[in-house]
Amino acid sequence: MSLSRETQEMLQAAIKKMASNYITAEESAVTDFHIKVNRENGELTILDDDDKILARVHIKEWEDEHDDAVIEKELQCELTKMQQQGMFESLNIAKPYSFVLTDEDDQSIVDLLIIDDDTLMLNADLLEGFDEEMNSFLKKLLEE
Repeated sequence: MSLSRETQEMLQAAIKKMASNYITAEESAVTDFHIKVNRENGELTILDDDDKILARVHIKEWEDEHDDAVIEKELQCELTKMQQQGMFESLNIAKPYSFVLTDEDDQSIVDLLIIDDDTLMLNADLLEGFDEEMNSFLKKLLEE
């Protein structure tokens, strides 16, 4: 399932609203933004480390969506797109910080995006063909 253009814009607006709290002169000590999705009514809530609600939006497509992978994929896509557009560069937050998908009990499900100058998150696209490359490298190394 893919989010409608209107829903993508609503999700981006919620993330921008959250981000607007951190465009300040004073550096913030936030380490994680927790994203919680109520799977019964499709409400997405973004909270800081102190459980302060920073933004809230209703995602109609996620009403009764119980597959974490669907929600995770859509959130990662939107967050990555916003990062590539430079959306998070102006935030005055000490790095590293991350966006974390959490469940109803505030337990982390997955790190959706880590913002750090030195950290690279590995994903399936990046690791595609890695086994073959590593096996080829090892074979050449052992032949020498």
